[in-house]
Amino acid sequence: MPSVNFLCLQCEKRLARDAGEVSRPCDFCGVANSVVAPAEDSIIDRCAACGHEELYFQKDFNRRTGIALVVAGSIFVPWTYGLSLLGVTILDYIVWRIVKDVIVCYECQAVHRGYAPNPRLKPFDLVIHDRHVYGAAPPGAEEGHSS
Repeated sequence: MPSVNFLCLQCEKRLARDAGEVSRPCDFCGVANSVVAPAEDSIIDRCAACGHEELYFQKDFNRRTGIALVVAGSIFVPWTYGLSLLGVTILDYIVWRIVKDVIVCYECQAVHRGYAPNPRLKPFDLVIHDRHVYGAAPPGAEEGHSS
């Protein structure tokens, strides 16, 4: 079922709203919010949590788990003559093929999960991210052309 995961503006705990669910106060601190997940058949073109229009897509995979797999593969290199890294690479490719994309807001980092892909969205762009986080892109960076 499609959903939106976002942070409470007051206590910064992660909250989730399923498609069709009405808005309700924060489950942890009780502060009101007006977040409503779009309908299941919606194409996401703006953030359901903050209304921002700059969004990107990425794989729905936990970063810590990915890093832990690489570290585990690296630890076993001396005993596997590097085959553990090959195994991690193959596992990474399989996960990359299976795991679906999510849509993320540059402004508030809300995650829109289970919605149809929006063909107008592009993958994560560090320059756009830096503009949202730091107020400007690094000197010499061209927006929309991350390397």
